[in-house]
Amino acid sequence: MKPEILSTAIETLTGLFYRNNNEGTDFLAKRTLDHYINDLDLLNNINSVAVEIDKQRAWALIPKLRLFDSKSADEIEVALGGLGYTDAEIIASDIVFEEWKKSQKHCQ
Repeated sequence: MKPEILSTAIETLTGLFYRNNNEGTDFLAKRTLDHYINDLDLLNNINSVAVEIDKQRAWALIPKLRLFDSKSADEIEVALGGLGYTDAEIIASDIVFEEWKKSQKHCQ
């Protein structure tokens, strides 16, 4: 999944699964997650997904991810367990991403 939409994808999934929980939104949430994983390649970069889940405190999404890809969910848990990025790497990646976003605004 493109890095510029990863944050929005995690936020959307969190909202669908946990903010308005009823049968209709649960079905929509699962279909959206399926689309993100299979069509938009959400789990292409496990470390980026783990960092974004941690930033948004969306740890409750991991069991939902496990429904579609158990191995990737395990890898996300490992990354969240401290074996992934350090705080310095996260801050550095945030700075690079913000610079990239600014450069994209000039291209439009």
